[in-house]
Amino acid sequence: MKVTKKYIIALILVFSVVGAGIASFVIFLPSKKSFESKIRDLMVDYEIPSLTAGIAINDSLIWVNGFGDQSDLETVYMIGSITKTFTATTLLQLNESNLINLDDDINDYLPFDVRHPNYLSTPISIHMLLTHTAGLARDFYYSMSYYFDKQFIQWINTVFDTNFAYWDPKPSLEEFLNGSINPSGLYYNSNNWVSEPGTEFLYSNAGFELLGYLVEQVTNQSIVEYVQENILDPLNMTNSGYNYIDFTGKNAIPYERIYGSNFAIPFYNLSLNGAGSLRSTVPDLAKYMIAHMNQGEYNGFQLLTPEKIELMHKKHVLIPGSEPVGYGLGWIITDGIQGHDGATPGFLSSMYMKESEQGTFGIIVMFNRGSSLILDIELLTEFYPAILQLLLERAENLI
Repeated sequence: MKVTKKYIIALILVFSVVGAGIASFVIFLPSKKSFESKIRDLMVDYEIPSLTAGIAINDSLIWVNGFGDQSDLETVYMIGSITKTFTATTLLQLNESNLINLDDDINDYLPFDVRHPNYLSTPISIHMLLTHTAGLARDFYYSMSYYFDKQFIQWINTVFDTNFAYWDPKPSLEEFLNGSINPSGLYYNSNNWVSEPGTEFLYSNAGFELLGYLVEQVTNQSIVEYVQENILDPLNMTNSGYNYIDFTGKNAIPYERIYGSNFAIPFYNLSLNGAGSLRSTVPDLAKYMIAHMNQGEYNGFQLLTPEKIELMHKKHVLIPGSEPVGYGLGWIITDGIQGHDGATPGFLSSMYMKESEQGTFGIIVMFNRGSSLILDIELLTEFYPAILQLLLERAENLI
């Protein structure tokens, strides 16, 4: 078996979703089948209900196709943590407008103080949050109760015989963050902290949710409204947003592998707007990716200045155990490839781009079999790296 460099990269990208420590080997035999036939074969082999993929070269989406049960190109998928790149872009826009400084203490912008309880004299900077070095845990204490709505948690409790609590009514984001619903205070609860701020990379949804709240404080509008007005609308991303109800009839049905079979789960919204709640289509997301591929410009709209794009896309910190994989400002960076993965119940997505001597190319894939409720090793270590490698190889051959 030939283990190619691209294959190793694909596995590294998988690590960014599930963490280091999982290894797998996929055998790719020589084949005269068409590129799209190979995608269909992989979907059949791994029982993927629906998938959309696209390849962009320089400033254009040159190939896009939908496969499976919901093959329409307007099929909307949740893109999970790819949302973090949008939140990071938002922060860089505010920095570009001189509304924030990335090295500032976040307490300069918040109506309550945020400090690690064991390091009260150490400021938490915006830069720390953007690079996952603030010392925060992956998720907040009580996160399950806040992230999901009552109906979805009730469904989980029924199917899995669990007893997760839920809030009815759900507190506001500020009430959740400042600890008014928890006498010990969320940020002063040791469960929310892992390490000394500024000392190590710890992937944190909690940190990006805090960044989303910071955006609200600076702009006097929700991050949902800000992203809509300053990113989605200018890029004409008409099939992208945070609420599945806005895309009734277009939403991909989410599936998880439960008891050995694909199991359709209910549509849901996540209260995780800074870290993982966006949903989109491949043609829409390609516009955003192309802007990042082309010094911030897409179709006459300047998303960010070239200088801010460069700042976002350079390594600011290495990811322990995955060197030379690093993290920029909201972007995973390795071996010239930059992007992010996204995983939410029922969905997995990837967006990656790479510069070459011939130009810049990018790949996007979205599909509706997830691994966030039940760990799906086969999906993560076999299908996922296989589809990424297939797309990367095809993109390099087209450029």
